Amino acid sequence: MTTANTKPVRTAEPAKTTTHPKTRRHIGREVGTLAVNAYERSVANVVAFEKDAAKIAPAPWKSALTLSAELIEEVNAAYVKTARQTLR
Repeated sequence: MTTANTKPVRTAEPAKTTTHPKTRRHIGREVGTLAVNAYERSVANVVAFEKDAAKIAPAPWKSALTLSAELIEEVNAAYVKTARQTLR
């Protein structure tokens, strides 16, 4: 003979956050700023690498690598400027 469990199943209540919305916004802004800074440094490293590669590359590749580095630099500047304005 089997018996059925008649106790109701308890559900977990969602955790309540105690942080103020302004505090969360401030933390989000700081994290966003850190992410933009890291992105900017990473792109600067790629650009520096391409410029160094252009210095030692054969003639047909020099102009292509230089142009690519300049394009990436300009697009990055616009992106970072927009991201920083958004985070204000």
